[in-house]
Amino acid sequence: MNYEKLKNNFGINSAVFEEIKGELIAYFETENLPKLKILETNFDIFKYDSVEGFGIEAKLFTSDNKETELTLHTEFNNNTLRFKLIEVM
Repeated sequence: MNYEKLKNNFGINSAVFEEIKGELIAYFETENLPKLKILETNFDIFKYDSVEGFGIEAKLFTSDNKETELTLHTEFNNNTLRFKLIEVM
């Protein structure tokens, strides 16, 4: 949950950071959030039919490999990355 690191490494702005943080706190029901990771075999890359660009969806796991119901969605369009955190219940 290091905003400066996310901003510098991925270009995430403060509004997106707050949205992701809020979703994680609501999902885990605590501000003491676990570390999350993406397993190399649990993501999909796809090309959009209606617009130029690609999407990547990755299931999120805790550091001890427990699957969550969270999906990180990344869009790559016109050389720009955009991130969304999707909670699937």
